[in-house]
Amino acid sequence: MRVLGELGAQLGWQFGAFWLIDEPREHLRCAATWRSGPYVEFEEITRAKVFTRDQGIPGRVWATGEPVWMSDVRDADRLPRQNIARRAGLHGVFAFPVYGVARDEEGEVSTRRFADASGGMTVIGVVELYSESEQPLDEHMLNAASSMGFQLGVFLESRRAHDAEARERARNAAVVETALDCIVTIDHEGRILEWNPAAERTFGHARADVLGHQLAETIIPPQYRDAHYRGFARHLRTGETRILGRRIEVEGMRADGSFFPCELAVTRVPVPGPPVFTAYLRDLTEQRRLRATQELLLRASNVLLSYIDTERMLCDLSSVVVPAFADWYTVDVVDKDRTIRRLETKHRDPAKVGYAKELAARYANRPESSYGARAAIRTGQSQLVTSVTDGVLRGIAQDAEHMQLLRALGLRSFIVTPLRGRDAILGAITFVSAESGRRYDAYDLEVAEELATRASQAMDNGRLFADVEEAREQLEQQAAELEQQAAELESTTSDLESSNAKLRSANETLAARTREAERARGEAETARHEADEANRAKSEFLAAMSHELRTPLNAIIGYAQLLEVGVHGSVSGEQLADLGRIQRSAQHLLGLITDILNFAKLESGRVQYEIESMHLDEVLASVEELIAPLAAAKRIQYSLRLDCKSGRVCADSEKLRQILINLLSNAIRYTEPDGQVIVSCAADDQHVLINVRDTGVGIPADKLEAIFEPFVQVSRAYAGQRQGTGLGLSISRDLAQGMGGELTVRSEIGKGSVFTVRLRKA
Repeated sequence: MRVLGELGAQLGWQFGAFWLIDEPREHLRCAATWRSGPYVEFEEITRAKVFTRDQGIPGRVWATGEPVWMSDVRDADRLPRQNIARRAGLHGVFAFPVYGVARDEEGEVSTRRFADASGGMTVIGVVELYSESEQPLDEHMLNAASSMGFQLGVFLESRRAHDAEARERARNAAVVETALDCIVTIDHEGRILEWNPAAERTFGHARADVLGHQLAETIIPPQYRDAHYRGFARHLRTGETRILGRRIEVEGMRADGSFFPCELAVTRVPVPGPPVFTAYLRDLTEQRRLRATQELLLRASNVLLSYIDTERMLCDLSSVVVPAFADWYTVDVVDKDRTIRRLETKHRDPAKVGYAKELAARYANRPESSYGARAAIRTGQSQLVTSVTDGVLRGIAQDAEHMQLLRALGLRSFIVTPLRGRDAILGAITFVSAESGRRYDAYDLEVAEELATRASQAMDNGRLFADVEEAREQLEQQAAELEQQAAELESTTSDLESSNAKLRSANETLAARTREAERARGEAETARHEADEANRAKSEFLAAMSHELRTPLNAIIGYAQLLEVGVHGSVSGEQLADLGRIQRSAQHLLGLITDILNFAKLESGRVQYEIESMHLDEVLASVEELIAPLAAAKRIQYSLRLDCKSGRVCADSEKLRQILINLLSNAIRYTEPDGQVIVSCAADDQHVLINVRDTGVGIPADKLEAIFEPFVQVSRAYAGQRQGTGLGLSISRDLAQGMGGELTVRSEIGKGSVFTVRLRKA
């Protein structure tokens, strides 16, 4: 923009624009503008405009590589911005090319050329000047255009190179400053030229303190400096090298004199003059520490998984910990009587173990202390003491002599971590650093707690295994008792089946006598009296028998469920299967007894009805919750279709629910897998009809009425179907009639059945 202003001021023009070729997109875009008058609209349009090759005045200059002069832009035909220039009062136009080297978006020299000029240069831009007056052709200025274009091109190339160099220096500086690794540059005399922030953090030397100093005296341990000087001199003399271009592990020295492992890579910087070298260093302390921790935990896990005996396991863990992690290792456990017992003491020097055990036994009855295994067990909190001072020892010692003995052990640092079980603190492990001089830190505390966690889990598993063994013995005894109860149950079931047979025979006799009574009125009173007496005896027998059988059956079911959920200990898979068979047989038998008891109540007239107006969909929804799982278990599609969803009926909700459950249970029982059971509803003026439709085997036409008789079953030939008492449909019809309704059936062999419950509308 400054160049445009100088050109405009010197040449007496009022508006200027510089157009730059965008080679990848093959168009001209406005890079800068200048104006000395109120040409705001024209400037805005110019800045937003883009020209292609040979389009407008800038595009024509680009295409020809030659300058353009127009005395008055209004004399030209159909130029872009012509009308806007007219409104702005601009007339004369002078435009000339700027020559340079074409470059791509990354600043690299392009292989493409546009309008080649002399010397292999190319058009890289266009300068466009406007005047508010008409300008006659100036041959002198026109001839000077090429020179101005070359000079501007040289200026732009110089500025571009300078900017690129500045950007490169900034990028390199940013990389060095933000690098996570140490970057150190030295000259041919071994003096430090560059020292990045990562080197400051790693070695502890500030940059200002080390620049110009010898590298060897700053970061190389004394024992390796002579070898460094000899190798450096040999490389300068002969070019021979053992480290350039390689990654090696060496030992470095911090400002405090401590040594640490690091990875080193050295490269020679390609600059003129005496050689310059850059070293890249990475601190390997944490990497090696992590590797050592992983190896320690792996070895510890192998020991912890090798034993069922928890005490032997904890003792053998010492072989992993000492000396890799600690100089001293002790473990204390909590016994069942809640006393604390020292289980193991281990040191790298076996001669010191006896001394430590004697010291621990001598001061075993010490008062509560803030440090040690007892404190960790009492509080459940780990302890980390990075440096054992006299103040720490005074918190442990009981008297002056004890203090002196503790000092003699040379303790430097220690960690105590509790062994946390599932339900209680099981003990504590103590790790002590002495002769090695190691100082434990927060990272070491995490490692110690991980060791304690794995040991605690192993202890819990060992104790659980012992409990399982004890439970197994109890289970064997319980299994013998169950076998005896099962035998008794089989005997009871046999007696009940015999009673059912007698009841069916008695029912058939009663039916025959009833028919005889209809044919002979004179004999009807006697037969009816005999039938009533038989029914009463039958009902009393059924009620008594049902009550007597339900009590032991409920006990059997309850104890079987307790065993199954493991109240008395874990059970094996085979035992679970046996318990399942016991429960299924008992539940089936309980269902048979319940049917008989309900039938006895109906026969004796003791059933009470609470008939009220109710929503039918509420009952159907509650039944669906019970029936849907049974259908799903047998892969039967169960669906509910209500055409009278808001209808109300007069019924006893519990009795209606019992009817529907009986009908749906039968439908599922006698329908093959992948069949359907559908519940639908319809209504007329006075009644609501509930239909239970299945795709089962169907019922013969001559048996449609017989199935509603007590103790009648159409067939026992259904493969795999468990038979009941034959009372369900009889009870359901009696309940429907008791509510002022009716239960009917339609069926066809091989196509299924439809049972219909008819109830009065509310």
